[in-house]
Amino acid sequence: MKALKTLMLATTVLAFPACSQADVSTTDRETIEKIVYEYLMENPEVIFEVQAAYEVKQDQDSINSAKMSIYSDKRDIVIGPDDAKVTIVEFFDYNCTFCKRSTDWLIETIEKHPNDVRVIFKELPILDGRTKRDGTKVISRKAAKAALAANKQGKYLEMHTALMAAPGLNDARLDEIAASIGLDVKKMRADMQDPEIAEYIEDTMILGQRLRPMTGTPFFMIGDEFLAGADVQRLEQMLQTALKP
Repeated sequence: MKALKTLMLATTVLAFPACSQADVSTTDRETIEKIVYEYLMENPEVIFEVQAAYEVKQDQDSINSAKMSIYSDKRDIVIGPDDAKVTIVEFFDYNCTFCKRSTDWLIETIEKHPNDVRVIFKELPILDGRTKRDGTKVISRKAAKAALAANKQGKYLEMHTALMAAPGLNDARLDEIAASIGLDVKKMRADMQDPEIAEYIEDTMILGQRLRPMTGTPFFMIGDEFLAGADVQRLEQMLQTALKP
């Protein structure tokens, strides 16, 4: 530990601009460089620790720089009170298997904590257009548009849950699901053509690209933590930590 502190002090001195190093002689500088070199040769794992810390900082910086878009986009679908103690943000794709696996946890969380939890839903149809085994194309973007169109009829959460529960989404299935939850299918189809819905989805796709730690869907943010994946146990731990007084 003493050696590490010495290294940190040494690198701090070396990091000063030249004009700030007027009092550091050539001999002193060579001594400091030797200390740094010898320490790193004896403890090469420090390099990986520094790299890991730097990557964590980059991840957090990318999130901090996008906070307004993450938390304050008025176009987002939000469930829960504005003054909720904890905000959960989820980026998802309706054809993502892992998103489907975490849906029950999210819905149960909304039901268990109606006053303390606020959820921001972020439609991120990253799987759209991929070819399935049967040769058909994935329609994630249409599914996202259908969910947002359902919101115009006051049934976003019902549509969201039904889409997540449904395997093999296609155009006919979208209509069947919409009808099953009491939507006016014709109106939904018309609203799906709203250019504002298309623009919102595109903006969310761009936002997703800005977030460095996002490697796919689902991507959750709870309090000051984030998680890529559907580890429900870890999500619950993150939630309970954020809910603590």
